[in-house]
Amino acid sequence: MNDSRTTRRRFLAASLALSTVAVNGAAWLRGAAAWAGSPSNATLARFGRLLFPHDGLPDKVYAEVMGKVLTALAGSPASTDLLSVAEQALNRQQDKAWFDLDEPAQIKAIETIQGEAWFAAILSTLRDAFYDDAAVWAYMNYPGSSKEFGGYLHRGFDDIDWLPASKR
Repeated sequence: MNDSRTTRRRFLAASLALSTVAVNGAAWLRGAAAWAGSPSNATLARFGRLLFPHDGLPDKVYAEVMGKVLTALAGSPASTDLLSVAEQALNRQQDKAWFDLDEPAQIKAIETIQGEAWFAAILSTLRDAFYDDAAVWAYMNYPGSSKEFGGYLHRGFDDIDWLPASKR
């Protein structure tokens, strides 16, 4: 909490708001196109790519997921303040904007802020939103939840032919 504008009360409020988004995110994540051209979305998409790197996953997917996060957080001033604090902390690391740095410098800037209290709240929210996205599931060949279809046994996951034969 090195930033004088980040008080304990503001941090707790932002953490609560971010965790609420993480839990109820699917219902709130609408209208990502509204944020598509925002510099904050580009910064957050790059931030997401560095935190959750997947070769071959298009930048468009990162931008869409992070746009959904920004849209969901738009209604919460505490959450948007928290993201602003994070963006300012990243931009303070060098003499130019974090987004304009090369990848090694961007990673180094992230490493310097990862000990901040608000970083864990942002990381958790971004991780949950990213790995709960259908486009990311498709890239990873994850078929999605099986609960709606009667569980894994009814979706072909009962085949255990891949196990070696018993030696008995």
